[in-house]
Amino acid sequence: MAYTPPTTFADGTVLTSAALEGNEDALRVYLHRGIVSGDFENAKWIETRHVQPPLKDTYTGLQHGVTGHQGGQWAGGTNIKLQFATKYLSGNGRPDNDSTHFMPQAAFTLDIRRPCRILYHYWWELEAGPDLSTATYQVASNDRLVWIIPFIGPYANAVGSWRHRAQEHGNQRGGWQRAYPIGADLTYTQGRGYAAKQGTVVLDYTTVGSTTMGLAVHSQIDRVGIVNWSASVEAYYL
Repeated sequence: MAYTPPTTFADGTVLTSAALEGNEDALRVYLHRGIVSGDFENAKWIETRHVQPPLKDTYTGLQHGVTGHQGGQWAGGTNIKLQFATKYLSGNGRPDNDSTHFMPQAAFTLDIRRPCRILYHYWWELEAGPDLSTATYQVASNDRLVWIIPFIGPYANAVGSWRHRAQEHGNQRGGWQRAYPIGADLTYTQGRGYAAKQGTVVLDYTTVGSTTMGLAVHSQIDRVGIVNWSASVEAYYL
């Protein structure tokens, strides 16, 4: 039912704090228990389907709200989790190949309900290589790169429309120690194998329906560990 204030006021009525507070309490209850469609004006842009609570997916760390999504992966210490990029899914390191692949678990679908302006914020942190493989068709080890590419819409656009937004980073320089303690000869920050970068895409989007947004990868490097990433998408209906 529509909201009805417990106390109505006419000219000359004495205002009391109890009556005003009673009306406000009733309004709070109404707003929290659900607004009925009859209380919306048809001429306004807001519709009942826009008024909904956000949903939190604790497994993926992603929150789905009225105007967009936000989420990511962050971990550390003994419980650290990695996503991976690899040249074996994007051309085997050949410099004449421009294929890409999804960054695993770094894409989601947003239900676009009408033309809108999208703000897509993304950030990622990686450790690249070292890749010292010797196949002759590859560029030199120190020249190998990995590109992270944002995209909105069909995945194929990651190669075309969004290629100009790719951010690159190089291979870890130095190899692995074969005696104890086994590991990289240099830390990833010393060997230029560490990167943390971010960007924002602003787009007036006219496609109505389910739209995929995420991160794609083109790599010339054997193993790239995506240590952490985050994404936030805002959709403002025009």
